[in-house]
Amino acid sequence: MLVTRIGIGVWLLFNLVILVLVWRNPGVSSVVGNYQYGALGWWAGNDVYGSGIDGFIYLPSFALVYTPFALLGEPWGDILWRIVSVGLLTYAVWRALRLYLPAHYVQAFGPALLLILPAGSAALRNGQASTLLVALMLLAALAIAERRWWVAALLLALAFATKPLAIVMLLLASALYRPLALRLMLCTVIVLLLPLVNSDPLAAWHLYGLGVDKVLASSMPGPRGWSDITGLLGLFGLVLSPLALTILRVASALATLLLGLLARRRQDSAQAALSLFALSTSYLMLMSPRTEENTYIMLAVSMALFAMLLLWPDGPIYRARTFGGWMIVALCIALGAHAYGNWIFRPTKLWLKPLICIVFLATVIQACRGRLFQRSTLSIEPIASSPT
Repeated sequence: MLVTRIGIGVWLLFNLVILVLVWRNPGVSSVVGNYQYGALGWWAGNDVYGSGIDGFIYLPSFALVYTPFALLGEPWGDILWRIVSVGLLTYAVWRALRLYLPAHYVQAFGPALLLILPAGSAALRNGQASTLLVALMLLAALAIAERRWWVAALLLALAFATKPLAIVMLLLASALYRPLALRLMLCTVIVLLLPLVNSDPLAAWHLYGLGVDKVLASSMPGPRGWSDITGLLGLFGLVLSPLALTILRVASALATLLLGLLARRRQDSAQAALSLFALSTSYLMLMSPRTEENTYIMLAVSMALFAMLLLWPDGPIYRARTFGGWMIVALCIALGAHAYGNWIFRPTKLWLKPLICIVFLATVIQACRGRLFQRSTLSIEPIASSPT
């Protein structure tokens, strides 16, 4: 219980310090200014996108999501945004542990938060939308595990509205879970059309087109340094052409889909949903063309949950793999290289985190094959289909 208290205490203290810093120096070390500019500019009918691949690189639906925070202004809108994002992520981790470790979720909660913090510190400090994105994706995975299809569809649609990166899990979930497909399509269409409820619909439609163009342009950022698979290949002096990268991403997407199908065949339904979440975050880290160092908060959430499940085997459906659990703990610590000083960050920038993702992906593949989490002799379908 000591580690649990330390983990919860450090998590709360870290985020409280951030809130104090935001209150004293609004806009410092923060990307929230871009969000506020985009949200207020959208309703004013201004072109919030501009040229280039930087700036406000979100769909108009995110302008709608951030509007309540933008209206509060600085610093209170910034503070509330962080409270909502971090609070939702904390709740999602709690719910996941309660579902998968019903006898040990209290003990595992603090250590899980502690393992997320090394990789997540930068995103939490900057107020990145990735925090809200990964929280919504995880809650959607839990809703899928519990067979709450409308809830899962709404959460995934909100995740896509927050960041288009959610399309990976959205497409996987639609392909793997037939009851979800039509519901998800309907919720996504509604969420994407809501920004057009505007005093000047024609101007809003024009701005929407600019937003889509911006998102598409930013998805092809060129040979700038990114912490995806290209960062790891660059360590060995390998530079793939755009065509080769596209082929690699499509092949990886097909492999991810096949692994999701394998997970559904060989795992309990609840565990298969967590594997879907882990596959989605892993694919995004390696194959998204704009993966940054602070984007790895998403992978850290997957890794922390897997570590807890391996270190606290709970019930007949789990086989203890403590060595694998401790290995993931070490990887979570290594994901925080950016926070340990330039002596370790500069030599490992761009390549270490995708390498860690590949190592963790091997564990996810083992899980999808049914090698880590064993099916129970008794079906857990009734458990997985009811709220915890």
